[in-house]
Amino acid sequence: MTNGIFHIDFRANNGDYGDGLVVVKDGAVNGGDPHFLYQGRVPTKSGSFESQFTVGKWRDGNRNVVGVDNYTLDAKGHVDYENGILELQGSVVGAPHLTIQLKGRKIQDAV
Repeated sequence: MTNGIFHIDFRANNGDYGDGLVVVKDGAVNGGDPHFLYQGRVPTKSGSFESQFTVGKWRDGNRNVVGVDNYTLDAKGHVDYENGILELQGSVVGAPHLTIQLKGRKIQDAV
């Protein structure tokens, strides 16, 4: 099944890290953590992809792992729905020296 709830771990190239949840449904990705929301698209079939994700602060109290509150991430990744794996690497649009690596695993089907 291509829809699911994924726990994600992410790490910035500055050593900062965090985690959150994303829901993948029909290629749409929506998720977040206690302070930031993430949105974007992935393919509906397993394989490699290139996409952009928006990251936006919704609540004060924590700094984003790349040190920017609201940005777009240019990403390349791979999704494997059969094994419940989502991985990507990306850089902040306008600041390519700020990078993130993300690994996610499916924890539940999405309805």
